[in-house]
Amino acid sequence: MSDNPTCLNIRDGIPDWITIREAVRLLNGLNGCKIRKSDFYRFALQGKILFSIYFQSPVILRKIKSQNHKLKLRPIKSSSTMKSFTLAESSFVSENNLTFSTEGRYIHPVQRVIDTTLLGYEYVLIQRLLAHSLKIPSPVTGAKSNNYGITVCLLGETFQLFEKMTWHERIERHVKRLPKNISSDDYEDIILNATKKDSHKYYFPMHELPSDACFVLRKSELDKLINKPIEKEILQPSPTRISTPLSRLFWLACKNNETISPLIMQPYKLLSIFEQWASEEGITDRFSGDTLKAALERGSPPSIPTQK
Repeated sequence: MSDNPTCLNIRDGIPDWITIREAVRLLNGLNGCKIRKSDFYRFALQGKILFSIYFQSPVILRKIKSQNHKLKLRPIKSSSTMKSFTLAESSFVSENNLTFSTEGRYIHPVQRVIDTTLLGYEYVLIQRLLAHSLKIPSPVTGAKSNNYGITVCLLGETFQLFEKMTWHERIERHVKRLPKNISSDDYEDIILNATKKDSHKYYFPMHELPSDACFVLRKSELDKLINKPIEKEILQPSPTRISTPLSRLFWLACKNNETISPLIMQPYKLLSIFEQWASEEGITDRFSGDTLKAALERGSPPSIPTQK
């Protein structure tokens, strides 16, 4: 991913979209404030601003199925060897054979800038950019323990990124990333099958952004930062919206669950368990350790405080 700035002349007006680096310079020049690239990444991860992706080259999209406003997942039914070329490396190693369930035609959008609500692995890509900007270690797995692919939002629907290539091309790209437990016999079978199918091209999900794509900010999102006091409107944390009775029920459910009861006083360690359960049920929502901690603190008896 790249994030190279272009020359931005404020007197000529703000373009429809700008890079994150341009946004930093523009806001600091207009408001006299000290905002950094890391602040934008935090705002995006917190859902306070919406990022878009600038695709310099053509991309292929397919609509992701949803149910009750949740993105649906489906298992991949094929040999473990062939799964390795469809799944991301992290999912294959963890033996998670789920992927986004898509439907309809594969489309080639004419738009070069497409919004993303960070429902897919692009959330982790933003986490990496945040870590890099703060000069801290990059996330090992990130908030998404399984990489189901890159998602974008178009006309109110969520789509997944795909690429079209032959099996031989796909194998050449991924063979170096295969786990060591795949034998040489498996490689021979793969090459043989690829040779037979080499003249045909297939659609494969993308698990990373194209190398010439980058995150950008639309003018409408930038206006949110220009027109609102950043310290009061943007940096202020969102309130936790959960009632005391629900907090009590939540605490009781956790307390009487054999799996999570030992960790009830360590809510941040519980987060990964809830994320795993959500993944198994096809729920792709992001969970917050702060929200979990606040709910347990509010629902617990006064004499049993939670810990970090």
